[in-house]
Order: sequence, then C-alpha cells, then structure tokens
Amino acid sequence: MANQWINQFMDAVSGCWEWHALALNIGFRYREPEDADDCWEVWAYPAVQEFVGGKDDGETVWSGFHFNLSVLLEEVEAEALSVSTRMANDPPELVVEGKFQGKEVLLHVCLEPPEDVEATEIIDLTKPEGPSVGEKG
Repeated sequence: MANQWINQFMDAVSGCWEWHALALNIGFRYREPEDADDCWEVWAYPAVQEFVGGKDDGETVWSGFHFNLSVLLEEVEAEALSVSTRMANDPPELVVEGKFQGKEVLLHVCLEPPEDVEATEIIDLTKPEGPSVGEKG
C-alpha cells in the first residue's frame, strides 16, 4: 500500500515538472514516517547528467526546469508553502507541507541536485543526428 501511495505521489510531482533541456528523470529520495505523529518526507531534484563526447566529455551538468506549483496544489492539500535559499549542503528549495490522499507529506522540490548525487543520465554528443539523452548504466 505504501509503495503504491509513494509512486502516485511521485507521479503527481512529476506531472508538475517541465524540463528546459534534454532530460529523462526526476531524482527522488524519501523517508517513511517513523511513528504515527510523523509524516512522509520526499525530496525531488533534477537528475545529474554526464556528457559523452565533445569538448566537455566526462563533465556533469543538470537541466533547469519549470515547476508548476498550481498543478501540484490541485493534488495536495497544502498547509504551508515556503522557499529557502542554499544552506550548508542543502540546495535551494521550494517546500510544500500538506496532505496527499490523506497522508501527511513534507515535499522538498530542490532547485538543483544535492551535492552527493551521482550522474544517472548520459548526454551523448557522439551521434551524427545530434545530442541524445539516455540512462547511465
């Protein structure tokens, strides 16, 4: 049941995300509630990508994005919204506290990937038809 709920929540968050460049996936991390008074805590962030080919071969980047908060608020009963700037190792983020399908959730939409995230996508610049993006693997 929890797996279905978290997948539905991640789908709802993904539906609010529009990439500015080639990208496949949104990175997610989550923490389940530890007790009855606790909530789900979910982090969503742009995937880290690695270039293959070209002058930047081996370099990592991430794509900018547009996040449609109004679409999310159609799915989440928000109790609080906030934006914070970078602090220590945490990226700047939009924070939504509320309920999704009756479960308490604290969502962090990170405006850049956390520092410890490894590349999960490849931007391939070696193909004659132009750049493409794929899973790193």
